[in-house]
Amino acid sequence: MKQIGLFLIFWVAPFILSKTVAQVPDSLELFENITDIEKLIQQRGDQSSPLGIAPAVSQQKNIYKKSSAATVGVPLDSLYHRKANGTLQLPDNLYDPGSLSGLTLRDTLFYNPLFLPMIFTGKMLPPDLSFYPPKESNLYKGLLIPQEKTFAPDLRHVAFINKTRRDFYMEYPDRVKLSVFHLDSLPSSSKDNDVIETFNPFRELISTETSYSLNAPQVEGVEIKRKYWINSGEHSLQLSQSYFSPNWHKGGTSNVNIINNHIIRMNYRKERIRFNNTFEWRLSVFTAPDDSIRKFRIGEDLLRYYGDFGVDAFNKHWSYSVNLDVKSQLFNNYLTNSNELRSAFLAPLYVNGGIGLKYNLDKRSEQVRHRRTRLDLHLAPISFNFRYIGNDKVNVTRYGIEEGKTHTIDFGSTVTANFIYDFNRYITWNSQLKYFTSYEKVEAELENTLNMALTNAFSTRFYLNLRFDDSVPPDPKYHFLQVTELLSFGLNYKW
Repeated sequence: MKQIGLFLIFWVAPFILSKTVAQVPDSLELFENITDIEKLIQQRGDQSSPLGIAPAVSQQKNIYKKSSAATVGVPLDSLYHRKANGTLQLPDNLYDPGSLSGLTLRDTLFYNPLFLPMIFTGKMLPPDLSFYPPKESNLYKGLLIPQEKTFAPDLRHVAFINKTRRDFYMEYPDRVKLSVFHLDSLPSSSKDNDVIETFNPFRELISTETSYSLNAPQVEGVEIKRKYWINSGEHSLQLSQSYFSPNWHKGGTSNVNIINNHIIRMNYRKERIRFNNTFEWRLSVFTAPDDSIRKFRIGEDLLRYYGDFGVDAFNKHWSYSVNLDVKSQLFNNYLTNSNELRSAFLAPLYVNGGIGLKYNLDKRSEQVRHRRTRLDLHLAPISFNFRYIGNDKVNVTRYGIEEGKTHTIDFGSTVTANFIYDFNRYITWNSQLKYFTSYEKVEAELENTLNMALTNAFSTRFYLNLRFDDSVPPDPKYHFLQVTELLSFGLNYKW
């Protein structure tokens, strides 16, 4: 009998267990079907009725069945009931109806990232991957805020979630059925435009009362033309002062000297044509204690124009050139303790012109910054030199003109050179040479200026002018040589 009883138990047990297992679904299989988004989307596409309402038995492809032979839409239908509008009806003991009044199912969704559908993101390497051994140091040492009151716990939780997902990718790769690289191919229940218009809560917040166009404004183009005229200038106001006490053992005369210098340059260059113009005015006024007639006297008064017109010749440094040099003064100048007029406006007037070749050089140093050499050399084998006295009170013989005449003109050759050497950014030496000969007499003049800039506005200037003219009466001491020298300090401005 005992053996017969055991045989009946083993024969009936499979039918009982199979029926029981069929009524209670496996928890792991239930979790997979809840989180299997791909299967739910496929079921949603196959169903003709809205998602969430249980269709007929013949229209479902779900493995779970009820006793009424009706197939549910999702596995949650096996646990809860649905209302007429398709939402799940939760038991009353799970929430307080008063506290959830006015809320929808969307407002009550709370989720944990660990229980979301497993989607492959491609992030397999940890963010803190390093090939060096970790340093044993506390990153939160010295912080004023406790670590628990910062984002550190949340960051550790996020790191734990990412690590869990990476472990799942490696342990169960066959269960990862979705990937972010294929989400574009999934079917959509509505168009993107409809979703934006329906579910965009910021549309009213970012709207403006006045609409502005984001199109590029219509800007009229401006053609940048080449500039052929280049203007520059240099202005200085220098001051020098000397004092001698009455009992100074060598004697001397105290005076104050004011030097005013202005130079304006207007140069034109287009293709092979060059036209340079220079306007200069120098005026020196000093006190004259030894003059009983006047308190101030004119030391130097120069009004000058120099211009040359040239066309490029056989070399980039050489050009065919025509030059003109005009010099005079602006104020009257008298002898000491006398009313005899020594010079005046257009008395004298010097005009020199010639035709020839001009050599131009402009070289910058490659070893020393701001060091620069400029040279303009004009050779005029055919030139003239004109002198004119436009005031009857001025002695014409002093300027090499015969008595009773007001002008003289000589023909010959002229060499004109202008040399500028910049030692550095602050020290500049400028030398100008003019040599004219009629093959009977010579007129030469050499001007040297050393400008030492202390700042952009202050400078010290040393000026030395040597002149040779054998057409005038010789001086007992210097003969035909004339010398003037000046050292001053003051303001300097360039543009």
